[in-house]
Parts: sequence; C-alpha cells; structure tokens
Amino acid sequence: MAGPKNLLDHLRQTALTAAFLCSLLAWGGQARGRDADDLIGCSPGERAAIEALCSAERGSIAQRMCRSNQVTGLLRTARKPDLSVATPAERVSISDSCANKSVIGERFECERSRLTSAGLPVRDEPGAGVLHALTASLTAPLTTVAPTPPSGFGFFNLEKWRRQRPGIPPEYTGATLSPERLFQRISPSVYIVVASDDAFALATEKPRAQGGAVAISGSILLTNCHILAGRPQITIVQQGDSSRATLVYADPAGDRCFLRAAVPLHPVPGIRRFADLMVGERVFSVGAPSGYELSFGEGVVSGLRDLEGVRYVQNSALSWYGSSGGGLFDARGNLVGISTAMNTSIPNQNFAIAAEDFWP
Repeated sequence: MAGPKNLLDHLRQTALTAAFLCSLLAWGGQARGRDADDLIGCSPGERAAIEALCSAERGSIAQRMCRSNQVTGLLRTARKPDLSVATPAERVSISDSCANKSVIGERFECERSRLTSAGLPVRDEPGAGVLHALTASLTAPLTTVAPTPPSGFGFFNLEKWRRQRPGIPPEYTGATLSPERLFQRISPSVYIVVASDDAFALATEKPRAQGGAVAISGSILLTNCHILAGRPQITIVQQGDSSRATLVYADPAGDRCFLRAAVPLHPVPGIRRFADLMVGERVFSVGAPSGYELSFGEGVVSGLRDLEGVRYVQNSALSWYGSSGGGLFDARGNLVGISTAMNTSIPNQNFAIAAEDFWP
C-alpha cells in the first residue's frame, strides 16, 4: 500500500464512497457559492495552508470535503502558532521541517514543538477567530427546524448542536465476550434505515436508499449522510418493527449524520476512543449488507488512518452494499466506528469513520 494520498484515492473510488459523493452533489446545490465561508475563524496562515493543500483536489466537491476535514482536524489539534517571534531563517527552517504533515492541525502542532525547542514564545497567530466546522448546506426537505420546510437551503449550526446533543458515551470496560454473547449485547442497538423521496415510495418499496444506524442514547442514532441525501422520508426498522425518524444534525462533508427516533432505543454499551485502538485486535460488524438485517461479521483492525483530518478504522469485518451506517464494535461491545466505505478491488478492505469523531 502506498502513502495516505493513494489510500484516500482508493476510498474515493469505492462504490459506497461514489454514492457518498453523488449524494453531496445532490445536496450541495448552491454550496459552491459558499466556499468563501468555509474557513471563517481561520487565521491568515491557517487559511493559506488549507487552501494550498485543498486546491490540489480535483473538483469543487472534493475541495469542499478537504476543507471541512482540515477544519475538523484543527478543532481536534492545535491552532497555527505565530512564527513572527522567530528570525526569517528560523521561520523557514520550522516551516520546512513540518511541511510533510498532510493534516494541517498536525503541521501546526509540529511548528509549536519547534518553537518550544528553540526557547521561543508560543502563541496563536493573530487574526484567528472561533472555528466552526462547516455548516454544510442541505436541501430544504431535510431541514427539521420548521414543520413546513422553507424554500432554498437550511444550515445546521455546530455550536447549537453541541449544546443539544447527548454526550459521548463512556467506554465500557467490562469483560470481553464470546462472539455469541457479544452479538446478543450489541444487536439491539443496530437498526436498518430506509430513506426515500416521499411516503408513497417508502411504503411501496419504490426506489429508495437503505443502510444502517446505531443508537448511542435512548433517542439518538448515528448514521452516514450519504444514505439520507435528498430523501426526507426516513424510517428505522428492527426485526419487523418500524418507526419514523428525523434528521437532527448533519455534516455531509464528513458523512456524519444524527437521527432522532420516535420510539425508545437501546443504546450501545459505550464508545471506544480512536487512540486506544490497536492494529490486529478483533472487531465485529453488525449491519444490513444487501438488506440482510443484523448480519454479523468478525475481522481485525488492519489500519488506523487519518486522512485530511477525518479518522478511519480500516478493518476486515464483513461489509458490502447496504452496510453503510452499521456499527463496528470491539470485543466488549464498545462502538468503534460507523461503516462507511469498502474497496471493491481489494478483498476485506473496509473503512469505518471513528465513532468518537461524530462529536467534533
């Protein structure tokens, strides 16, 4: 396997990722006209670094994804330090030594470390404001703010959602379980999601999208946005019982969506932090590949990837068309990630967005 850039290319070439990009095209609409808003809150140096990196992407959708992911990376890591405290030669040396970092936040962490090593003061670059993850635009029918969707586009506000969303569930540290016991514990938390343009199509099984969702509280589920894109009629199903659900927050550029169910849910035992995962440990998938509900698979963590600020758990557990939005779990029942993509040209190369990263 070549470097991370080639891995990202593999992700973009998969069937599920292609569907994700098509969904963004359907949702994006006038989003291209909002490119100038993508980097609000960034300092001049942060803006220049992100624009320089993302301008190499082909197409406005890929560039917007790149900008969104880099801003998410900044929220998780460090702001750009003020290099004006160094001499011109020191600034060049610091910048060159950190230029190989593909995640901008990690590059700035490196620059801070170099300043500290040189005994120079470390402070944020002037001109920075409050960072916001991209408030990506959605078609009006997916907006849940008003009973009657307004015309044009609605926008989800990350700061508001941070005040409303449930907290990240703590990791469950109990004993590891046999696969049989593990399935009994985690399967009640995984649902099929069906989304369609209208209620008639939803009821008659006309063209519609199907994937999975995982309950993380008594009312909230995590899923992939590409399942829902442009389809306002959403139903969750588990073993023949169905209920309506509504979209309450979406980051389509990061493929992370939250649903609220109209019925009580059975939440996962806990969520495992990305930094604690180990390559080689066993993981288990539960989803609906090809519509087969609660399909259970076993594999291993085969890689831990940080691609443009979004973290993926590469794994070999069962995944196929329809697995999107399903859960990837550890042997204690903690949610590790949400299945989002597979490589159709390389067997058993699947990717799940780190569950922790649904809380930017």
